[in-house]
Amino acid sequence: MKRLNLPKEKTFIGPALIWKRIAAFFIDLMIINFFVLFPFRKLFQNIIPKDYSYSEAYRLLSSSTDYTSFISSVSIVISVLIILYFLMLESKMSQSIGKSLMRIYVVSDNKVLKKWQLLTRNIVFIPLFPFVLLWIIDPLFMFFTKTNQRLTEVLSKTKVVEKYSFGQ
Repeated sequence: MKRLNLPKEKTFIGPALIWKRIAAFFIDLMIINFFVLFPFRKLFQNIIPKDYSYSEAYRLLSSSTDYTSFISSVSIVISVLIILYFLMLESKMSQSIGKSLMRIYVVSDNKVLKKWQLLTRNIVFIPLFPFVLLWIIDPLFMFFTKTNQRLTEVLSKTKVVEKYSFGQ
């Protein structure tokens, strides 16, 4: 059988589209919610009665240092688990499950993703001051860079990219 000489598809790597990044993040949040946050719901349901309003629950939790230290400890454990989710997946596959479904991935300037880079990318999940400031600053930063990078990506020298293709 004779092979056809079709033109080769041209591809290039470029910054991932913002909508794909947001969709990937929400997919990852749903996974994290189910596997990380869901098991901790029972703990809080046992502490706070169901008929309490938000303000009553806040008053109860802030009334005792025991509650405050408990919530702080649980928050730290949850943030470590979230960071591990991204760290393990991005170190093995250069993408989380959400990124995989959106066909985007993380790359580094020096070709190999290092652990310090992955940790720096994910410090946004640490629920302590000053890292909580990144909850607002980090995602907004990507709207002001040409490569759609978050602040933590600039600091870690990483990018979220996708493969673009076009014919001749």
